[in-house]
Amino acid sequence: MPAAVSTTAGSSTPEIPVSRPVKLVRVAVLLLSGIAIAFSATLHEQLPFDLGMAAITIGAIGIAHLLEWWSWRANGGNPLPLLLGLVSVAAALGLAFAGAVVAFAIIVAAWALLSALLEFVGTTVRPGSRQDAVFLGAIGMLLALLVILVRDDQVAVLGFLGAYAVLAGVFLGISAFDTRRVHSPRDAAAGNR
Repeated sequence: MPAAVSTTAGSSTPEIPVSRPVKLVRVAVLLLSGIAIAFSATLHEQLPFDLGMAAITIGAIGIAHLLEWWSWRANGGNPLPLLLGLVSVAAALGLAFAGAVVAFAIIVAAWALLSALLEFVGTTVRPGSRQDAVFLGAIGMLLALLVILVRDDQVAVLGFLGAYAVLAGVFLGISAFDTRRVHSPRDAAAGNR
């Protein structure tokens, strides 16, 4: 009976977290993107600039997710960062070929919605593996909603993407320096002895 209990308990414990430097890559990408969007406001009336800025932002976020996935591979793997990275890279490539403001808004909203849904799915499938998933999913849903509401205003679409980047970057930065220790299954077994 105790063996069955420890097997069940082991499956619900959090996984080994991603290292702080890997987390800080995504933080840096988000904060730099948000700052670049904020300080380039005079160029936001030009659709090619907006498309390029959004493609670089979302593409860099995708690369940061792929880096996180690569770091998980040594610990047994986690497909969520891979899926988030692929969705982001696909959205960045789609932005490179978007020619209208509405297409720009739809691609950004679709990326935000898919990313949010993947974050929520990751929370339910692997609880405790990403402490920031619920918040990122919620602000991703909010970004998708706001972008759809202002789909004809390219300045607002890029502005909301920049606000998302800053908000997510600050939250992830705080989360990266959180000193509370996440216990691995190995630590729980050692504590029970």
